[in-house]
Amino acid sequence: MALDALIKAKPISHELTQKTFKRLIEAEYHDIDVLSQTTWEDRTIVLQEGGYNRYREQGATNLGELAMLVLERYDGDLNNLLKLADGKPHKVRILMKEIRGMGDLGVEVFLNNVQGIWPSIAPSVDSRSLKTADEIGIGIDLDEIYNAPQQDPMRMSCFANGLSEVRLEKRQEVIGEV
Repeated sequence: MALDALIKAKPISHELTQKTFKRLIEAEYHDIDVLSQTTWEDRTIVLQEGGYNRYREQGATNLGELAMLVLERYDGDLNNLLKLADGKPHKVRILMKEIRGMGDLGVEVFLNNVQGIWPSIAPSVDSRSLKTADEIGIGIDLDEIYNAPQQDPMRMSCFANGLSEVRLEKRQEVIGEV
């Protein structure tokens, strides 16, 4: 999920982020042990194969530093970040920003996804998707929005990502008319 957030936080097309993320998974970079054994050149090639050309060098550096941070600070398990944050979303935000290349948008994307497996993070909807929710008539009251999926963190994660899809596919008007 941290990989996904790092990739999606850059100003590149949705299709390109999906293609790049798929390539990272194919290369097994979601496995911290695999990622930590790669060289900067390895990571650059994989990113380029995914079409992530503009930010490939910076991305390769960030991925390497992500692996090092997770291994050294969190004993190879990002779940330990949640423990260190005492399960508190605002502390998770602070700790996630220690990852090189992880800005506000990246943290928001991460929280959208991770709330499904870290329930204490819910409810979370990134600022761009919250704007979409308002545009289609759902509103921006996060507690009210969280009631729609019966306060289920996994369903909230799916809902937050669904709002992202609506925004990325520019379907606000179609949904707003329904």
